Amino acid sequence: MTGGTASQDAPQDQAPADHAPVAEPPSSDQIVHAAIGQLVLAWGLLEQSTAEKLTAMRHSFGDVRAVGGRARPTIPKLLAELRALVAMRDRHDKQALTTIAEIDGILQRIAQFRLLVVDGGQAIEGGALVCRDIKNGAHVVPVTLLAQETNRLAEIRERIEAL
Repeated sequence: MTGGTASQDAPQDQAPADHAPVAEPPSSDQIVHAAIGQLVLAWGLLEQSTAEKLTAMRHSFGDVRAVGGRARPTIPKLLAELRALVAMRDRHDKQALTTIAEIDGILQRIAQFRLLVVDGGQAIEGGALVCRDIKNGAHVVPVTLLAQETNRLAEIRERIEAL
């Protein structure tokens, strides 16, 4: 032992332990993959939060039936049930029903977009997803569009929760 401090005894060519190596920035392929994943997760979160909203509304109406054994309903079925419950709750206020109709139209379009991305995605080229629709037509979906639709799903989720 030389009597010096630990930093004096350490070899000079090693980096201090508290400095992590700098991570490489994500590639364009990774960014596209992440955007697709965010879209899929946002859709699932919308389904979950809508189902929870319906359960809370049913419970407030006195319906306490167990629904855990049923298959998970699709967004159109969830919206149909939401429309029915809101119609019973707000018989004289039609604004909520108008909002649900707007949401339904937007979700139909996003559902088609999601189907194109998830079922039709074939390659990533130039930072965009190349997809084929049901008629085998090629479509290029940029990351910005994926992010825009993901944000739109979050906005719809907030609108449904506010009903």
